[in-house]
Amino acid sequence: MGLAAGQARLLSITARKSDCEFQSMRLSHQKIAMARELADLSNEYQDSLQMTKLVYDYYGKGDTSMALSYSLLMSPSALNDYMPITVTDSLGRVTLNSKLAAAARKAGIPQEGLGCLPSEVTRNLFIMGLAEQGTITTDMANKITGLPYNQAAGFGGGATVATVTEQGNYESFLNHLKEVGANINITLDKSWVPDGDNEMKLLGSQEVNVKDCKGGKNVTFSLANLLNGSEQASIYLWSKNDEDYVNQKMFENAQTNILPSLMDNMDKILTEVLGIDNFALGALAYARRMIEQTYIPTDNNTGNIITSSNNGDAFNWKGSNSGGFIGIGTNSNHGNAAAIEHIGWTSNSYKNAVVGWFEDKKSEARLDIGNMLNAYLTYFADYMNGTSKTDKYGMEVFYVNKGQIVEANRLANTNNTFEYVWKVGSDVSSDDLGQATFYDTLFNQICSKGWTENERIVENDYLREMLQNGMQFISKVKDDGYYYQGNYATDAYIKEIPDESLIAKAEAKYNTEKAKLNTKEETIDMKMKNLDTEISSLTTEYDTVKNIISKNVEKCFKRFNA
Repeated sequence: MGLAAGQARLLSITARKSDCEFQSMRLSHQKIAMARELADLSNEYQDSLQMTKLVYDYYGKGDTSMALSYSLLMSPSALNDYMPITVTDSLGRVTLNSKLAAAARKAGIPQEGLGCLPSEVTRNLFIMGLAEQGTITTDMANKITGLPYNQAAGFGGGATVATVTEQGNYESFLNHLKEVGANINITLDKSWVPDGDNEMKLLGSQEVNVKDCKGGKNVTFSLANLLNGSEQASIYLWSKNDEDYVNQKMFENAQTNILPSLMDNMDKILTEVLGIDNFALGALAYARRMIEQTYIPTDNNTGNIITSSNNGDAFNWKGSNSGGFIGIGTNSNHGNAAAIEHIGWTSNSYKNAVVGWFEDKKSEARLDIGNMLNAYLTYFADYMNGTSKTDKYGMEVFYVNKGQIVEANRLANTNNTFEYVWKVGSDVSSDDLGQATFYDTLFNQICSKGWTENERIVENDYLREMLQNGMQFISKVKDDGYYYQGNYATDAYIKEIPDESLIAKAEAKYNTEKAKLNTKEETIDMKMKNLDTEISSLTTEYDTVKNIISKNVEKCFKRFNA
């Protein structure tokens, strides 16, 4: 080989060897990059094992199938008890999606809120805005706006109540009681009458001897008829052996068994028939308390029922000979005398004498049930009307006086100016009322706390991240009817569980990408091995060519030196 040719060959080998070494270095760097990629992939997979999701376990049975969503919290349903579970920011402002935000703008509610509860007009604008955005139907919007605005919803108030009512005077009210079949039930039992010459009877339209009521007997009267006097009913007590009072045990049985039952009847009927609110409940309690004071006086010290045997003065006794019970009668017809002219217990007296027994020492007492129920209704109407109100003559509009009815009494049945309000049904379903309560509550929260708009809040993953990162909170109504803000982790219904689907997806990705990297690494390893072999061959060839060139140069020097 000539020197020139050898030198050219040497340079060619050197260039090829340098290229192989460069390729080998490049593949080595690729392997390093793949190692980092595999490490990142492994870290991502490890992180995915900690992936969780938020679920809503309304029934508390460990159900994990219901994902927590903005719609579930902010749309009325049985799952949120028709009370919004608001998503709020750190300032307590309600986070609204784009549709709810548009309705808030339509109602003119600023984002900082109003600081107070607005008028029904503003609420109706908000509801119609919801309909325009398709959040509720136009029909539902009309139903909600047709109901009174529940300004207390979410602020200590309860659900919206919509009851169709009618209004009328005493006569109209009694006609309604007849229409609905309001009845007074009186239960009589033989055990209330002591042995001996004692009598307890129900007299009037239906006469019943209590001694015949073994095991108890129920007698029914129309409430309206008892109030207007078309039916008569009175409790009659008679005792031969007691000289100055009706047998105490029999009197106490009448007081503790019959009278409370009559008051229970009135409570139940008026609660069902009238449009009862908290004020009316107070009126019922007042009526019952006053009737108890009138008809069932008790000793303040002992709590025992006061009878003529233990404290005659408590009964306002009249007459010179111990007298009789409250409102002493003057009807001389023994056995059939009516108590209809009196409020309270009355004693029938003989020969118009103002005493509590007959000349042969037979004492008796009776009570007119119709008068008692009229007194009860009078106390109720008096409370509803205002117990301190007087007429143009300065007299109390309603007044119940124990004793003769004609003496200063102004009962409900003599007042046709006072208006009663009774309910006749409802044309709104419970579901519609629930929807109205929901949106009234949401509206109240927006007006009071303010609002922000976030169109991504409807995305479950985004909602989860915002809750987990402490950027959003959950506000719920508590037992006192007010809203309180808290972390999602403290909510009894919201559970955080491993997200198996995401974990499985991450594992599949890890295995796939790892397999790709392994295949790529094997290819690189094969290429590097081939390059190493080629570099080794080139090194041997380089050394050989270099040695030949060196020997040729040496021969040339020897030849020319010679």
